[in-house]
Amino acid sequence: MSAPEPVPPTSRRGDRTRAALVESALTLFAAQGVEATSVDQVTQAAKVAKGTFYVHFERKEDVLLEHAAALVGDLDARPFPDEPRAALHALAQRFVAAQAGTPRAVSGRMVREIIGHRSDWLRVLGRRRALSAVIEPILARGQEVGAIRDDQSPVRLAQALTILWLDNVIGWAERPEPRPLVNDLERATSLFLDGAAVGATPDGKPAP
Repeated sequence: MSAPEPVPPTSRRGDRTRAALVESALTLFAAQGVEATSVDQVTQAAKVAKGTFYVHFERKEDVLLEHAAALVGDLDARPFPDEPRAALHALAQRFVAAQAGTPRAVSGRMVREIIGHRSDWLRVLGRRRALSAVIEPILARGQEVGAIRDDQSPVRLAQALTILWLDNVIGWAERPEPRPLVNDLERATSLFLDGAAVGATPDGKPAP
């Protein structure tokens, strides 16, 4: 096997600059909100020229989408349990842990950007995987072993669970006194699985 080609220094510098812009923007977003934060403030905090921001991002909200893409990136770095229900609950826990350092208000706005600006989300995401793409093989495995009903494709089921999770993140982020996010996602996942389980009727109840 040939040795991997070294990463060009310019690419490494670009990655560091992009990371500095994201970190600076998220700090400012948390302190004063997205609307009140200007690109000038972000670039000043990151100690780069204003034009550099637009080398990496088209608009300041793209920083939230970049952060979201990074959070999803390592969710399946470790194997999941073989049993589909256990695997989805493990993924929900990892999803919560990945954003533990993100302020609630920023998490909520980040998810609203994903839902409300899909074309921008896909543009920023690029070749990286969305959350539904991490969920999909778990559901496909569940269908293979007969644990998940197969009247819907795993793609559509994964999209449905993703929407359910994201909706719960928004509720958690915007509720004055929220429960722990992991509790909300665990409950949402159980409700989803009860409806997707083999033997469930269209209304999600077990067949008589």
